[in-house]
Amino acid sequence: MGNSMVIGGTAVYVPEERLTVESLADQGLLSQNEAASLLGRGMASVPYEKALPSPDMLDLTLHALLNRFRVDPERVRYVVMPYLYYSFPYTKDVLGSLRRKYGFRQAVCFSLRDQLCSGYLMGMYAAGKLLEAAEDEAAVVLLTVEKCLLPGQRYGGGVLITGDACAASLLGKRLGGDRVLAVRSVTDIRTLQQGKLKNRADDVPNYFYFVNLAKVIRRTLADAGLDFGDLKVAIPNNITQETWRQLAVLLKISPELFYTEGPSVSGHLNTCDLPVNYARLALEGKLRPGDYYAMISLGNGGVIGCAVCQKGNDPPVLACRP
Repeated sequence: MGNSMVIGGTAVYVPEERLTVESLADQGLLSQNEAASLLGRGMASVPYEKALPSPDMLDLTLHALLNRFRVDPERVRYVVMPYLYYSFPYTKDVLGSLRRKYGFRQAVCFSLRDQLCSGYLMGMYAAGKLLEAAEDEAAVVLLTVEKCLLPGQRYGGGVLITGDACAASLLGKRLGGDRVLAVRSVTDIRTLQQGKLKNRADDVPNYFYFVNLAKVIRRTLADAGLDFGDLKVAIPNNITQETWRQLAVLLKISPELFYTEGPSVSGHLNTCDLPVNYARLALEGKLRPGDYYAMISLGNGGVIGCAVCQKGNDPPVLACRP
């Protein structure tokens, strides 16, 4: 599936203002033990968007994407937006407003929800399926935003805190950019935490998550005709570093393959983790044209995504405030 799709460009917006662990502890949202645990993990602060609401963050980032990676709006056939429910307490038609503003007259707009950290790769997988049935000139805009509206929504115990960010990617068949060699998105109902809502305790052993992760990654690499040794880096979503170290043991590969600096730099960004981490690596020159890389996500309930790509020539772009 993936060999017909290209990431023609990516734009990310990461606020410059930071929200610190100390301030959350001072507000009583974290205990002193939780704050100490976060600081011990190197997570001292997260990006914080104080002024812009999530629709404006989407507009800002989409404008940067289309301004840098120009595409005829008539070519855009779909606008796909993975999101978390709390980012959008709005009655207005957010996607419809963007569709009209940017002239996506031929586009069908829809959202994806409840995939949490795996939303971005679920959106990429859906885009690939849609492009298979579309004409060669068709393009898809993949939009996602993470915006906490209440302080309690940032809470992740002593393990993670959530920051704010936004990302947009342009996908298509006839575009320059990163080739998507393979992409998979899997939801295994056997790992859904059905008892957790009742007793607030995990009722699925971690073993099942790791087995499913390993299986999806191996199959995606096989789809791409590659092995772990071909990868420059594996870019995971920003969950605990222990997850990726344990997965490396199961896969019998070096843990150094995984980029695990994301949580200490930007905290947990849910659907924005992967594009933000990718943009950081590319803009810092750690991903070069021709390099193979994987994006891997583990979402709530065991929703797993994996994409294997080859870096193209066009670097991502940072969205800036107007």
